[in-house]
Amino acid sequence: MVLDRLLDVAERAVKTALRMGAHQSQASSFILDAALTRYANSQIHQNVAYRSGGVSVRVVLSDRRMGDIEAFTLEEEGVEKAVEDALRIARASRPNLDFKGPPEPEPWSPLEGAFDDETSLCTPQDRVQMVREAIETAHARSPLVRAVAGNLSTNSAYFAVVNSLGVSARASLTTAGMKTTVISELEGTEGFSTAESYSRRVGDIDPIQLAGEAAERSVKGVKPARVQPGDYEVVLSPLAVRVLFSYISGMGFSASSYQDGSSFVRYFSGQRVFDIKLNVKDDALDPRTLYMLPVDGEGVPKRRMNLIAAGEALLEGICYDSLRAGREDKKSTGHSPPPIGRRLLDRPVPYNVIVEPGDSNMDEMIEETKNGLFITDLWYIRPVEPTRIVLTGLTRDGTFLIENGELSKPVVNLRFTDSMLSALSEIPLLGKEVKTFETNAVPAMKLKKMRFVGVSAY
Repeated sequence: MVLDRLLDVAERAVKTALRMGAHQSQASSFILDAALTRYANSQIHQNVAYRSGGVSVRVVLSDRRMGDIEAFTLEEEGVEKAVEDALRIARASRPNLDFKGPPEPEPWSPLEGAFDDETSLCTPQDRVQMVREAIETAHARSPLVRAVAGNLSTNSAYFAVVNSLGVSARASLTTAGMKTTVISELEGTEGFSTAESYSRRVGDIDPIQLAGEAAERSVKGVKPARVQPGDYEVVLSPLAVRVLFSYISGMGFSASSYQDGSSFVRYFSGQRVFDIKLNVKDDALDPRTLYMLPVDGEGVPKRRMNLIAAGEALLEGICYDSLRAGREDKKSTGHSPPPIGRRLLDRPVPYNVIVEPGDSNMDEMIEETKNGLFITDLWYIRPVEPTRIVLTGLTRDGTFLIENGELSKPVVNLRFTDSMLSALSEIPLLGKEVKTFETNAVPAMKLKKMRFVGVSAY
């Protein structure tokens, strides 16, 4: 019912644009039902839920002047006003010679398992129960646990896209995510740790397991010691790995960064720049990815794309929408963000990155490390030199020294600054379990060397 309504809105918007004088047109309509429960100091302090909907309209005049607009309405008068405004923008613009036209229609099929009724019907009381389980579990693990914080979200998203060449597509999916951070205290010092879980099915999220994992590591993290910066072997939890690959994939494999010259793929494609064990793909059809979709925001069918194969960065892994593809006389690879995500990032990037697993686990990685660091998470990441993927950032929520195969003591957080071309050139071990996060699914990873340049104040 929801998708039928959205398809009708998009079709009417395209017909209206053509009637008003557009040469070509595309419209995508959407509805998002979002709910979020936040907690801090071991109690819930916020419950929010909202429904938003709207339509994105693109019109193209015969001389390739374009107008794009987004309006948060699905009502007939509002959609017609959006089309009028898009045409007004187009008439005031210069021709966009990069744009060769909207995508031609291609066959696509709906995906089983993308939408979960239990997630879409999740109530505030359901979320409260899950949060209560997490808080009680963490406090039951140790009297040192002082506070539990985090959030739990459930979302249902629907969109439809139509264009004047005959594209007509629609999709829906649900997502759920829970983050739990535990703070422990001993003799005036604090220990932190965090755990996160994401799925299209809220029933897959286990708050007891999450809180137990975070609490155990948090208690171990009190009374951290300072260690000297330098080069260390590192064992990265999946949380930390996902951070690195969010930047590597977004900076390296977007047509925007490739065309402006900031992508490392432009300079290193065809070379084995990473460890031979590293294989990375973007695949919205793989059930391990959170944002499982059959089509992109322009109605182009999603398909698997290899980004890194046996350590080699692939030129064919560059992700295009129709506008960037036209700039190089290519076809879109199906990476135009859907209208809901377009508000956050309006450029083609891989949203369904999967790092293929190995045959190890984190315990084995720690056991095989004589002098290194275990890192739970990374944050405050900033790109320093994108063409060599030089990143800087801080460790977070549980950093430990590894000595002779054991976590010997917690350490004060460190700042790293390193090229990922160097850090990922030697990966002795890859985890066999792939964990799903928002835009990627990754295993734990041991790196032979990562460079740390400073020590945090906490």
